[in-house]
Amino acid sequence: MSINPISDSQLYWSTDTFYNNPVISEVIPSKRFKKITENIHLTDIRTKVPKTSPLYDKLCKIRPLVEKLNETFGEACTSSQSQSIDETMVKFKGKSSMKQYMPKKPIKRGYKCWARCDSKSGYLYQFQLYTGKIGNTTEKNLGYRVVLDLSENLPENTLIAFDNFFTSLGLMTALYEKKIFAVGTVRINRKGLPEIITKRSRDISLQTGE
Repeated sequence: MSINPISDSQLYWSTDTFYNNPVISEVIPSKRFKKITENIHLTDIRTKVPKTSPLYDKLCKIRPLVEKLNETFGEACTSSQSQSIDETMVKFKGKSSMKQYMPKKPIKRGYKCWARCDSKSGYLYQFQLYTGKIGNTTEKNLGYRVVLDLSENLPENTLIAFDNFFTSLGLMTALYEKKIFAVGTVRINRKGLPEIITKRSRDISLQTGE
């Protein structure tokens, strides 16, 4: 299917010869394929933690795959000295408690991921899937936690760039203590900013994009 991609996977079983792919349609029935894709998981479902437990992992069915991908991405390319961390969207229109709506993104609905990439080539070294709120509780210091998670195995003197969702005095201090450098835009209402910065920002009026 990756060699012969089409917009709707069910078309591989179409009676129209333009779409039908006998290499696929003669090997597996469409209903069987759909059932497998709807229920795919890579762990023993009998050992998973109950949903009522605070330790429940929404990604438990595919967690081994996510971990293997991150391991492979890290091994396949030498880590560069200049990297960036940001959020990205994976398009998804189905039903999922993890689906997010991001009106300002090119992809507005789908799965939100945190990604650490090479600043020049865009190569993806590591990612995390955002699983949403835990019940009705929003995670505090989410940006702080994400950056520290994704930079955990970085060598000293690496430079990371990120936007104002992540930047805080506490995060910059934590990275500096690990001898990792960082640069980022910052929200003027962040706690801990020196008065000289907040005062100067109030005196300067800029429009979006300036």
